Amino acid sequence: MQTALMPPLKPFYLKTIYRLFLLVAIFATSHGASAQIPQDTIKQILGQQVGMDDALPDEKNPDGLHFQFSKIDESTQAQGHFVRYRAYVAGAAEKKKYALAIWKIDSEPQIIADEVYVNAKGLLMANKPRSDQESSSSVDSDDEIDLAIQAARGEPVRFVLATADHKTLIPGTVVPYPIESNGGSCRLEVRLATKDGQAVLIYADGLPPNKEVSFQSISAEQPETAKFTANAHGHAATIDLPYVDGKDSGVLKLTLALEGCNASVEIPWGKGSYHPL
Repeated sequence: MQTALMPPLKPFYLKTIYRLFLLVAIFATSHGASAQIPQDTIKQILGQQVGMDDALPDEKNPDGLHFQFSKIDESTQAQGHFVRYRAYVAGAAEKKKYALAIWKIDSEPQIIADEVYVNAKGLLMANKPRSDQESSSSVDSDDEIDLAIQAARGEPVRFVLATADHKTLIPGTVVPYPIESNGGSCRLEVRLATKDGQAVLIYADGLPPNKEVSFQSISAEQPETAKFTANAHGHAATIDLPYVDGKDSGVLKLTLALEGCNASVEIPWGKGSYHPL
């Protein structure tokens, strides 16, 4: 069942999921006048996206559960090019009814399925798993929830699995066409936070644990030096607002260079830069 193409439903717990995305939605609907929004506010809002991408533990998800995605296929339809994924949430409670919400950048979140279950593998299903489906990694297409996604390069698509009692909210992010670079011991990735690249999210892995690491940011040929603060696992995330006064478009280039690591990525921003594949 290709849930991403279903018309949005509005069960009573939509309000709770909407609250999860509220700050981001405010920014998304206001980004055309974002010059009037304080940068600290924008950074706080974007921090909510980072928290979802990293599936940081919180009161609604104390174990830090997160989605895993397995690509099924790609196809071109009348509406455009789509990538289909099978989704898992390992560790999610079985036999509970969940709702599934999708949120794309510059859009409001939508409930795409109001009755979702998981089996022992965490596979998202449209019905309670039968005994012969309990330990399966895939099931019949009518029983399985697969996600058809259209996206641009570097565009994240986020999901939330939520219980009706509001006590569980599990996030997940898939990037069908990542903009990333693996340079020796490290990995650098940049993601769109708005369709026009007005803001981007930057992720790094393989950094020295619990250390500050500098990287270079060049937007419209204007260089700056910024810093990552790596966690105990060598993972770090930060944001960049690449717009430059007097420019309506450009390219942001990010370079991470340290011993055993040399990674670089580029992403266009500004007018006309968004192109779904």
